[in-house]
Amino acid sequence: MPSSKRTMLPRGILTVTALLCLPVIIQGVLRLYRTNEILISQRWVALIIIVTLFLIADLALLASSWTKYRDVGPRAADTIINWLGRLGKGNIVILGVLLVLYCFLTLGPLSRYFGSLYMRLLLYWLLILAGSALLAASGLNRSWLELGSVVLISTALVFRIALYLPELGTYPFSLGWSEASRYYYASLYFSRQIYDIQVSPTVLHPSRYLMQSIPFLIPDSPIWLHRLWQVLLWLGVTTLSGWLLARKLAIGDWLRRWVFIAWVILFLLLGPVYYHLQVAAIIILATFNRQRFWISTIGVLLASAWAGISRVNWFPVPGMLAASLFLLEESLAGNRFWRYILKPAVWIVIGTAVAFASQWLYAVLSGNPVEQFTTSFTSDLLWYRLLPNPTYPMGVLPATLLVSAPFALAIINRLHGGWRDYHPIRLFGLAAMLTVLLLGGLIVSTKIGGGSNLHNIDAYLTLLLVISAYFFFNRAMPDQERAAERSSRPIHWVVVLYLLAMPALLTVTAGAPYNQPDWERVDRALVAIQSASRNAIQEDEKKDVLFMSERQLLTFNNIYDVALVDDYEKVFLMEMAMAGNPEYLGKFHDDLKNQRFSLIISEPLNTRLKGRAKSFGEENDAWVKNVSEPVLCYYEPFRTFRELRVQLLKPRSNPGACPDL
Repeated sequence: MPSSKRTMLPRGILTVTALLCLPVIIQGVLRLYRTNEILISQRWVALIIIVTLFLIADLALLASSWTKYRDVGPRAADTIINWLGRLGKGNIVILGVLLVLYCFLTLGPLSRYFGSLYMRLLLYWLLILAGSALLAASGLNRSWLELGSVVLISTALVFRIALYLPELGTYPFSLGWSEASRYYYASLYFSRQIYDIQVSPTVLHPSRYLMQSIPFLIPDSPIWLHRLWQVLLWLGVTTLSGWLLARKLAIGDWLRRWVFIAWVILFLLLGPVYYHLQVAAIIILATFNRQRFWISTIGVLLASAWAGISRVNWFPVPGMLAASLFLLEESLAGNRFWRYILKPAVWIVIGTAVAFASQWLYAVLSGNPVEQFTTSFTSDLLWYRLLPNPTYPMGVLPATLLVSAPFALAIINRLHGGWRDYHPIRLFGLAAMLTVLLLGGLIVSTKIGGGSNLHNIDAYLTLLLVISAYFFFNRAMPDQERAAERSSRPIHWVVVLYLLAMPALLTVTAGAPYNQPDWERVDRALVAIQSASRNAIQEDEKKDVLFMSERQLLTFNNIYDVALVDDYEKVFLMEMAMAGNPEYLGKFHDDLKNQRFSLIISEPLNTRLKGRAKSFGEENDAWVKNVSEPVLCYYEPFRTFRELRVQLLKPRSNPGACPDL
């Protein structure tokens, strides 16, 4: 029996639902079989039975779609939507509750049952279906593809926000390897007020820590406020980037505009594209005007100066972004060739030069040794991390191709049959800048200490987003008038779905369930650290107490009456260890030999080498060789809180045979 248009969509929905139910059932049965939970876990058994019955009903409806009862499912759906229509805008409230419920089930106390990959995807799919029906019932007169897109993106965005919730607590120790260290580095801009000594601001990411330092304007601001501020930076700056790009694109339809902004947030947080890089992009998006060269140039200079105190691989980004906007918005028709390319060339050259000058000026004024700003150039390059590896199972290159593919398809779809309507120099210029940033990002990703996600290709992702958005929304100005008809053809719906789903699916399948800290253990650790610090100072006032890790405990007065030793903080020490900086490490090793410190607070140290077969194996080995072995040679642990990743070490009375340092 031939399928009618009315039954094609329901059949597709029922088929996808069945394909998502099946792995949930198989995974659940295997878990019960392997753990024998079938004898003790009624919840697991009940959940599997419910999903199985749901699958049977789904398959029955799917089978009936090829019989004379094929309209039963669609009619039932119409009846439900009509009934929900009585609630009017209340349906949007129900949808909001469902979005929160999804996050609660997958990340909260019940995540044991609903947090697996397949269960997340099944619930996500069902939520998209239910949410689309609720939006239709609320009176939002849009196509089912648009309604589904709204729920697809909204759910992922709410989930992304929910992933930040564990970062908003008062937990005093670091939530990740370097999480709390960032607040210490931000505090250095106010070191005189906080530590009663003047400390040079950081060499690493000065612009980021400048942004993070703002809450320190409030005296004695607690750690939860700084964590909240960082979350607001991630969400606020990223939202502003999306809004400015949407304004540039002049997206008239309000729903599509806000879906696009939400989608941009998801995409930029995917890498992630750090918020201090986005500041440079925001300056360009806010100031660029192809008809006002000097205004645009001022924007490039400001953004480049900011990039100069950020990261070396971002130096050309402001100039390239301005050049790309010019090539996208300005037709070469009616312009002289050399005069046309002069503007983008000037922006790239002077922007990069200003960035270098900005870094040099910061290096001189900050008080840090200038050579410490170039350690990234002496670090090892681990080329194998471009491909699947223990540190990043997907591999940087395959992940980059996965993320880039929908953008490339959208651009190809738009240019298909009409690429000759754009002067070759414009297309070549855009492609060349993307290639330069991509190659630069891939090289940086191979540097030891990187390559575990896509944040090192953030400059490429930013430019790719802008260029593809211009083509997607028909804002790239052709050189020939006859291109208007060709460029007005819609992007294929498969490409649109790929673009929408890519960041959404990668978002909802990420993140781990919430874990509550053991506050009793936290309090015991704080008491032990405070007591050990006090005793160490009383025994020998001439020696120092070194917080190699967890230095934020001093920043936020969780540990008090301890003078700050500004050298040898874990994050910077790791950077020097990976770079093999002889001057810095030599001074560190001399201080260890002389037992300068009466107490060292560190993460638990070990001397086990891992190699490339383990995640971050080379980083571990650099740390072991340059930090763990020297420390453990002259100091011995006497208290370890392994769950909190904290260890207290005291000087050895008789150091043994130590390695040649």
